[in-house]
Amino acid sequence: MLSALDIKKKEFEQKMRGYDVDEVRKFLDDVAKEFELLIRDEISLEDEVEDAKKKLDHYQSIESTLEKTLLAAQQTVVRMEEHAKKEAELILSEARLERDKMLREIPLEIERARSETVRLKAEYESTLARMRSMMQGFQTFIDNMEKNEK
Repeated sequence: MLSALDIKKKEFEQKMRGYDVDEVRKFLDDVAKEFELLIRDEISLEDEVEDAKKKLDHYQSIESTLEKTLLAAQQTVVRMEEHAKKEAELILSEARLERDKMLREIPLEIERARSETVRLKAEYESTLARMRSMMQGFQTFIDNMEKNEK
């Protein structure tokens, strides 16, 4: 590859009726300077391209991480939804079982309450009968005492 130094140091053979050496030398100097600027621009652009590639790699890495994070979050949401559905089904199932148990127990409770009512009524009537009997016994005692006094 041709360098700016190669252009500056280029020597031409002199011939008669040739070009003006100073003019050629000045032109070569100008070309060398322009060539040097172009090389610097190329190096600068290559550096910018390299920086851009690094940034692109960095952003692609971030994008990949974000995609993985999003996928993990979506999977977590799906698992949480499934867990919540299972938990809700379990709660409903337990509630149904409890309801069915209560519905089965209601007739038994009603029967127990009726039996208890009958028992308490019989006890009440028995107590009333005993009290009447006692009252009659007292009345007889009082009547006998009054007769004995007379």
